[in-house]
Amino acid sequence: MNLIYVYPCWYDKVFIVTRNSVRSHERIEFIIDMTDALIQSKTITIPQGDATLSIQYRETGTGFPLIYLHGWGLDSASFIPYIESLNDSGRHIAIDLPGFGASDRPQDAWGTEEYADFVIEFLQRLGIESCLVVGHSFGGRIAIRMARRGGNLLRGMILIASAGLKRKVPWRKRLRIKSIQTLARFARRILPGTTGEAVKQRLYNTIASRDYKQAGEMRAIFVRVVSEDLTPLLPDIKIPALLIWGAEDQETPPSLGQCMHKLLPNSVYIELPGFDHHSILDRGRHQAGYQIRKFIEPFVRD
Repeated sequence: MNLIYVYPCWYDKVFIVTRNSVRSHERIEFIIDMTDALIQSKTITIPQGDATLSIQYRETGTGFPLIYLHGWGLDSASFIPYIESLNDSGRHIAIDLPGFGASDRPQDAWGTEEYADFVIEFLQRLGIESCLVVGHSFGGRIAIRMARRGGNLLRGMILIASAGLKRKVPWRKRLRIKSIQTLARFARRILPGTTGEAVKQRLYNTIASRDYKQAGEMRAIFVRVVSEDLTPLLPDIKIPALLIWGAEDQETPPSLGQCMHKLLPNSVYIELPGFDHHSILDRGRHQAGYQIRKFIEPFVRD
């Protein structure tokens, strides 16, 4: 396959035009994302008790570091659209958090404190003394924990549809959940062996979230994480915070973002119409990227 020519296209794409036969003038076109090609996948080993965790992360760029912490069930690839939008602004590091992507799973049932400890250790091993953190959903929980620690590591944080606050559950739903939980425990006690456990799990599955059902070996971690209420931590976080929400988000509704904004003393809240919990990361890359670029500009410039 002979390369004929390469020319830049809209934004960060490039068209590579090739032909297999000069005589027939057949052409094959490929689109390569140049930014993705420049993002390097790397691996680092972090001590964890008597063992170690093999951690994969993606990195590109130079200058002031932006650290990306992904949502539950995702991995570092979910932030590639943002990194593409911001590729000329700083050093970008997106981590496969332990238990996700290509990174090892923690031996114990971690909560967000343990995840925050891990990220801090990770940054120390990379020699990063100061950074901004970008957290989506579950990653936002970890960012909040890190910010509450204080110190000079975090200069600011960007929360994208962050989790961390307890949602109000209508009383009818609470009653249904409580009734099914009681019935499940009763079935486990009166039915023998694996039958009782199977009935219990079947009942729990009628009220369980999709993430709970799909958590597998990460289920104990999931239960611990979603049980945490980070509300008391927010008023003591003094660093600048940018909050970006999709107006159509049903998983972490804008009302939660607005509540966080009221509790964080140095925060800005941006709501983008037309995006939900996940499309804010891909289709919303340019709108969110524009807001992020304005927020990080003073840090990157310095």
